[in-house]
Amino acid sequence: MSAEAPGAGAAPVRAPAPDAGNAGNAGNADRGRERGPDRENRDRGQRDREQDRDRGQRDRDRDRDRDRDRDRDRDRDRDRDRDRDRDRDRDRGDDHRGREERGDREDSPGAGGQDDDADGSRNERAEREQRQGERFREAMGDPLADTGASGGTRASTRARREAQVRFEVRGNSGVFDRSRFGHAHFGDVYVGGRGTTRAPVFGIVPDEELARLRQVYRAPTGYQLLKDVLRNRRVLLLGGPPGTGRSTTALCLLDELTTASRTRGAEGADGTQSGGRVTRLDPSASAHLVRDLPAIVAGVPQGGGMIIQLPEEAGDWPVPQELHLDALSSALAERAAYAVLVASPSSPGGGLLTGRYGRQCPPAPARELLSWHLVRGLSRDSEAAEAALDAGNQILDHALFQQALGIRLDSLRPGETEHVARLVVQHVSGGLSRAQLLDSCGEVARGQAREWFTGRGGARVPALADESGRGGEQSADNMDGWLREMAFRVALAVLDGEAFSAVADAADLLAWELLQARDPARAPGRPVFTENLEGLLAACRADLSVKEDDTFGGVPLPVRTVAYRGEALAGAVLAEVWERHHSARGPVVRWLRSLADDPRPQVWTRAAVVAGELCAADVGYGFAELIRPLAAADAPRRRFFAATALDQMGGREPHRAAVRSVVRDWAEATESELCWTAAIVLGYGRTEHDTRHAVELLGDIGSREEGKHLQVASFSLARLASGSRATEVLTVLKEWAAELTGEFRNLALLSALRIAWARTDELWEPESGVPGATEGEDPGLHGAESSSSGLPVHRLPPAVRPNRRSPSLRWRSTTLSSAPRASTEETDRELELRAHWPLALAVAVAVPGADAPLADLLWRAADTHLSSEGTMDALRDWLRVAEEDAVVPGPDRRQRIYVFEDHEAATGAELDPVPGEVLRALLWFLPQLMRQRRDWERLLWLLRTMADAPDEPLNEAFASHVRDVVGAGLPGRREERS
Repeated sequence: MSAEAPGAGAAPVRAPAPDAGNAGNAGNADRGRERGPDRENRDRGQRDREQDRDRGQRDRDRDRDRDRDRDRDRDRDRDRDRDRDRDRDRDRGDDHRGREERGDREDSPGAGGQDDDADGSRNERAEREQRQGERFREAMGDPLADTGASGGTRASTRARREAQVRFEVRGNSGVFDRSRFGHAHFGDVYVGGRGTTRAPVFGIVPDEELARLRQVYRAPTGYQLLKDVLRNRRVLLLGGPPGTGRSTTALCLLDELTTASRTRGAEGADGTQSGGRVTRLDPSASAHLVRDLPAIVAGVPQGGGMIIQLPEEAGDWPVPQELHLDALSSALAERAAYAVLVASPSSPGGGLLTGRYGRQCPPAPARELLSWHLVRGLSRDSEAAEAALDAGNQILDHALFQQALGIRLDSLRPGETEHVARLVVQHVSGGLSRAQLLDSCGEVARGQAREWFTGRGGARVPALADESGRGGEQSADNMDGWLREMAFRVALAVLDGEAFSAVADAADLLAWELLQARDPARAPGRPVFTENLEGLLAACRADLSVKEDDTFGGVPLPVRTVAYRGEALAGAVLAEVWERHHSARGPVVRWLRSLADDPRPQVWTRAAVVAGELCAADVGYGFAELIRPLAAADAPRRRFFAATALDQMGGREPHRAAVRSVVRDWAEATESELCWTAAIVLGYGRTEHDTRHAVELLGDIGSREEGKHLQVASFSLARLASGSRATEVLTVLKEWAAELTGEFRNLALLSALRIAWARTDELWEPESGVPGATEGEDPGLHGAESSSSGLPVHRLPPAVRPNRRSPSLRWRSTTLSSAPRASTEETDRELELRAHWPLALAVAVAVPGADAPLADLLWRAADTHLSSEGTMDALRDWLRVAEEDAVVPGPDRRQRIYVFEDHEAATGAELDPVPGEVLRALLWFLPQLMRQRRDWERLLWLLRTMADAPDEPLNEAFASHVRDVVGAGLPGRREERS
């Protein structure tokens, strides 16, 4: 039995039920409040699992597609190998048997099926030749064509040629340092703290110093204008970087204008100092110009003058404006006094230089100062003063002295002129040897670089914030500006003489790296519309100029460039940064690697040359950080960068032997990128002395992996053949080209086409230390007699006249036997004179013994179906160049007169170069290519098609002259000249 509640017998009474809808909503709301986070977490986890499942499925699909592509490539390679083996076997036997049995097959039963087999064999052979031709044409391209650079090879060669003579990173072990502070706390005394109101401090310039300046100072151009401005306005703001003589000029100006007051020596009405003395204001008290002008004026003697140097960096001092200078001028007029303010163009007060009171300090007359110091030093130390003075002036004008100094004489600053004159006096007096003199001259540029980066000598180095953080924001801004200025100096050292836009872009990239290294947590920006270009150039001792650049489309275009006022400053800056500031190496290395991706050849080539010099200064660090990572890169430009840097590092002993070992290892490496880089280094020709070995290494690289590196190997062989090694290289290529088949034959033909297509300045680079004449030799007397154009007459026949037999045979018979390798100095001089020539003609004329193997090689290229079209295109270009060169300049450009039509006008006028030199070389070289009847027929066909061309047809008179002269030199061709 169950217990029942009272009243169980009655009907049960139920409580009224609440509204179902409201109850349900209330329950859901309660559950939502209680379980909302759990449900969101569960939904988020479900979404994550679904995303992971989709991502895994995509990865599996990608792996399946990659495996399928790999299997397809493996099957295609296997089929290609099987076809190649079958073609080789068929080439060995089918051709010989086919010639013997062709007649029998035509008469025997079932000849139709055999004809089908023969047709199939011919089709396969045609397809094979087509594939070979396509591969050959692909290898004809420029190794830098993939980079998208316009004229990459030519621009890279020019930039490397100009950069090679600029950089030699040197340094010494001297250490210079100094200390400075802006705020200090000594017991209960606060020095330099914000809010101090100490009185300005003045210093009187001694009369002895003013007297010495009157004796030694030499007024520059524009000095009288500065004196007139100061006399009329009482205030002059003189601008210029530290060390340019601005303070000396200011003192001399004040000394001259206060002479009358100095002689009177009267006392002022207010009892202040008098007598026309010149005083200096403490630079830290410059804020009084704005906050307490009467205190400044009170320190100026009655009728005297004051020199005020504005601080080099921003701080807690207010920069005066023109209204403050107006008030100063009015106050000084009441005292009959003057004031000269000195400021750097890049300092906060440099903006006032464009106002009424601002003037740039003109450069000191450096040559006049040098002469004065020489007279002063030699007249006291030498008995034969006049002879010693002449010797000193000859030293100053000597090319070796100016090269060692590395800074233009007219750009020397007053302190530098005194130092240089002292060195010359010591050398003339016997105190310094010639080597010591030249080495000591380099200290001028090294000292300037050290001053820039360490602050010695007044250079602007911003102070850091104190421990309390006061001035932290201003200090950071000052440091940013200072680092940007240092970055511009380094970028200018790398790209000295290049476009200003390239230098500015590179400087911004380096500044970003330096600012990131200094404060990684801070995102650096760049100043916009706040640059002071004139102040920056003055602080960096650089000048803007306009020169022509032909890297864009081969047309000379004006470009605004920037360069140091002396080539030694670039190397000094790089040596200072690399050898004395190790913490800056990381940002500089990352910056140089980023320049390897710049599409402008002038930028990445110059950066590569600098990278090689820096690697030579520290081989272990530089090779590991700069060369090796880029040598194995995927991008061709990066590998070219590494090759250029490696070759630059191996340009001098003892690094050359180490680089040679590295290049030989890379040439035999299994890594394709290292082989590519090694081929470029071998093409420069400086690391491998054995030419035959270098050519064989390039042949092995080009023939490996079914000619994968034919392009870069042929490019390097052509570059190797564009100098003193031309005879050796062309002899080997001629042997390779004589082979019937093989990758070596293709490599020789490709190299021949590159030589035939290129201009001299596209591939040639000077091999000697200084292109042109060597030390102590007259360029016009080196070797043989020179023509009026500077071309040696023993390498070319006399001027060609109509219907005259080619003098090539007689010329060859009188030529002396040449050595395997020509003189580098003579070859450089001859090729430099022919920089605009086709390379093949220039090499044939300039390098003794190179014409015969070159003619054999080009004849093989013209007689081979793979390269015949390219050879004819090159010959067409030769004819165009020769036609333009043979025109005699005249008043009417529409009427062309050629040298063979008016020989007297061409030789009588003083023209440099003499017209017709390319034509003479062409008419001498072409008969060596005419060896069979079809060669002559090809030349006639080419002249005819060029003369009949609707666009820029070849002149009929020129074509007839070429046909007559070349035909006259060929036996049995007289009747075919017409």
